[in-house]
Amino acid sequence: MGRKKQAKVGMKEGFRYYFLCFLLLFFPLLFSSDCRPKNKPPFFSSQQPYYAYFSPQDSLCAHLVRLIQKAEKSIYAAFYKLELKEVSDALLDAHKRGVKVRIFADDMTSWSEKSRLDSLSKFFSVKTDKDPVSFMHHKFCVIDEKIVWTGSFNPTYSGTSRENNNIVVVMSSLLAAQFIKEFERLWEGELLSPNLNLDLAPIPVLLENGIKVYFSLHDDPEEAILQSLEKARESIYFALFTFTSERIAQAIIDKFAENLEIRGILEKYQDGPFSQYDYLKRLRVPVRWDRNFYFMHHKFFIIDQKIVITGSFNPTWSANYRNRENLIVIYSPSLASQYEEEFNKLWKESGFD
Repeated sequence: MGRKKQAKVGMKEGFRYYFLCFLLLFFPLLFSSDCRPKNKPPFFSSQQPYYAYFSPQDSLCAHLVRLIQKAEKSIYAAFYKLELKEVSDALLDAHKRGVKVRIFADDMTSWSEKSRLDSLSKFFSVKTDKDPVSFMHHKFCVIDEKIVWTGSFNPTYSGTSRENNNIVVVMSSLLAAQFIKEFERLWEGELLSPNLNLDLAPIPVLLENGIKVYFSLHDDPEEAILQSLEKARESIYFALFTFTSERIAQAIIDKFAENLEIRGILEKYQDGPFSQYDYLKRLRVPVRWDRNFYFMHHKFFIIDQKIVITGSFNPTWSANYRNRENLIVIYSPSLASQYEEEFNKLWKESGFD
């Protein structure tokens, strides 16, 4: 073999060696959840007792772990799914340092291979719902009876690293008390059967700083959304994973007819026979499918650039009348601007249908 040929072979072998080293170093990072905070949350204040995060650009896993690590007295967590090792480890560490930890989860997801609930149940109280036809769909955590974490995020690898999710964190003992009340209803196995004739009136729990909270089966989140949409005077933006509610679709169409600015993004994977996408599209309401290869998992509305509606609640019949869900309405132009920034980013990425 000539020297030139030997040199070429040597270069190829060297390239392969360094490329293999690169894969060994960085390939695992591509498939591991990033639980390192990219930015620290601002200090709460009387003027701004809440802040929001959005995945995948923010590490929701990291921020949830950070809150759990700061817990001193109690943690009430209601999670549809819990698969992240970093979150389960943080909960276990909290228990070991004397924090009272209780977890409630959906029975079906708790059986999955990736679930962390079975291992945690060996150390502290973990319960699941017993209704085989509904979801315990909450995604909230209450820290020290004064901080509430809620939104669309399930503590899973995909939820923090791949999906579009939002979380709002609120400093409010009054709001925390309402979420703990819902947690206790779950814990004690309270069975609620709402009237299917839609004559339930939402029970608005008006808290400080213009915050209201609603829980399905106890309140009527769909009606709460309708009441908020009715008050819109300028604009309605929405990003929704699943949207089948005919009443909410009609309310949006009515506002579009009043010349309000309407824009909506829906998850393409949920393009089923009951989706309201085609109905809105036929009437020229500006709606788009998302372009995330994974899930656009948001469930939020922005009204008049000053009201945010978010939580675990998808506008569907099951969410209102079968599942356990939460819906939070916050009057805050500054918070609305954060959600609008996320919405505009997704709107730009979605392009034209």
